[in-house]
This record gives sequence, C-alpha cells and structure tokens, in this order.
Amino acid sequence: MERRDFLGLTLAGAGTLLASAPLTPATAQAKRKMAMILPGPIQDADFNAVGYLALQQVGKSHDLQVSHSESVAVADAERITREYIGAGYDIVAYHGGQFIPIMNKLAPQFARTTFIQEASGKLPNLPANCWNIGRKFYQGFYVLGALGALATKSQKVGMVAGVRLPDVVTSVNSVAQALRDHNPKAQFVYNFVGDFNDPVKARQTAEAQIAAGADFLVVFVNLGLSGVIEAVKAAPKPVLVTTFYTEKWDLAPKNLTVSLIFDFNKPYNEIAGRILKGERTGYYEMRPGSGMELSDIRNVSPEVAGKVRAVFKEVVGGKAIAEVLDRTP
Repeated sequence: MERRDFLGLTLAGAGTLLASAPLTPATAQAKRKMAMILPGPIQDADFNAVGYLALQQVGKSHDLQVSHSESVAVADAERITREYIGAGYDIVAYHGGQFIPIMNKLAPQFARTTFIQEASGKLPNLPANCWNIGRKFYQGFYVLGALGALATKSQKVGMVAGVRLPDVVTSVNSVAQALRDHNPKAQFVYNFVGDFNDPVKARQTAEAQIAAGADFLVVFVNLGLSGVIEAVKAAPKPVLVTTFYTEKWDLAPKNLTVSLIFDFNKPYNEIAGRILKGERTGYYEMRPGSGMELSDIRNVSPEVAGKVRAVFKEVVGGKAIAEVLDRTP
C-alpha cells in the first residue's frame, strides 16, 4: 500500500476505545472481540499504521469485532487493557515491546483473555494465555548495514536510533557487524535519540552524524524519520538513507535506498486463527523471509544492489548473526 493510503486513515482521537461499525446486539454477542493497543499514532505510515491495518485484516478474515487504542503511554496501558476486558474483549494484542510488563501482570489475572505480545524474541516464562511474536529486527538491520558498508564513499556510516530497547540495541550491533564483514575500513557512528517520534531530535542527530562525515544513515526511528530526511536533503554533500516498516521512497527520491518491509498481516492472522481454534499460547517468529522483505534498492550501483540482495538471501537461509543485547559497539 502506498504511503498516501496510510496518511488517509482517520479516526476520532488518541488513546481511546475506537470500535468498528456499530453492531446489533445479536451480532455483537455472536462475535469474538479483539483489541489492539498501539504506542503511537496509526497515521504514522510506519509501525503503528501496519499494526492497525493488520488488525483490520484480522477482523475481516476471522469475523471478529475489532477495536484499537493508539498513542498509548505505558503508564496508561493497564487501565485501557482492563477497560477492554471489562467490555468483553477476550483477545488483546500489544503492538509494542514496551508493554511486556503490563502483559506479565495482567495475563495471570485474566485467564479467560488471550494476549498477543510482541518482543525481540522468545519471552521467558510466557503465561499460558499469551502468544509471543518474536521480531528479529537485528537480522534485517544486518542487511541494511551491509548496504551502508558497500555504498559509503566517505567510509563512515551513521545510525539514528530511537529508544534504547532490546530490538534497537541488537540492531545497532548487527549494523556494526555488517560493517566489519563487508567493509572493515568503514567507521560507524550511532546515537540513541531517546524517542522514536521526535523529528527535531532526529534531525539534530542526523545533522551531527553528517557533519562528522557520514554519507550513509541507517534509521531506526518512526515519525522521527521526517527530521532525518530534512537533514539529508539539506546536507552539503549527497547522503543516502534507509527506512523500515513501509516503503517511503517518495519522501526523498534522491536519497532513500531501501526499506525493510514488515508484514504483520501474516502473524496476526495466523495467531488469531489458532486462538479461535483453542490454542492459547505459542511463538511466532518474524524475520527476513518471514514477515520481513526488502523493497527495491535504489540510488546505488547495480553491483552493490546485487550484493545486498545476495546478503539478504544468506540471512533468509540462516546466516549466523550475533544477537548482542548487553552492550553496544
């Protein structure tokens, strides 16, 4: 789906219970109910947008009544979850790793509710009424790092990262590994912005990395990307950049190289179907080749693009990439 389709999504307000079209009492009683709690706005053309669209697809595919709450702070997630459960929603999906403590607290208290929780991998001591989606971001970001290693002309690659969460830490380390594997001469500069959705901080970080000589930026922010794009377009020399979740090439046709595309439809649809069959717990892994794909590769030579596609195939085939959680390069 093109970016303008995401931006065309409209809804009444953030952090509220927003249900689908009204149902008659008889129909509503017959339908199972699924809610999704999202950490950001669904109009971000990014992480929250693809989660929202997956929820809508699940509702259609499995005849579920679906609702969502967007821009939910961690401090509000427990209250909103309890409101959903009180309203009869027996499937609750947390579209974000920051909600894991809430899931661990509430799942034992609400045994009749099935939870879906995203995380960086398998969660230890997973409750018996929770499904775990393990997102192996770092495997996909290894490929983005390989592109940076092969495309940089200044021999310096930057990474604008959001919050210091496990997904981000492992991805920073995998980009560093890709540089060592594919261009040991290249230097790596990275910074944690402290926010995924702050364009001002993201722009300032990108500007600092560009001023330090980086001509290729790997991005791990959401709405903050707009700030990175502003910095890249204003740079005195050409700077290339990557994105993820959705294709955003139209934002900077001369600078964007590739996007690591995420498809949450498949995991959520499969898990919802298995829940409806009575399976209350399980693990689904998203990784390159399973929910993560590369967009077209642009603004680099055909030789570099070919090498990067080959790297992606290696990762899909099981190439070993260290999952480093306890430190950064």
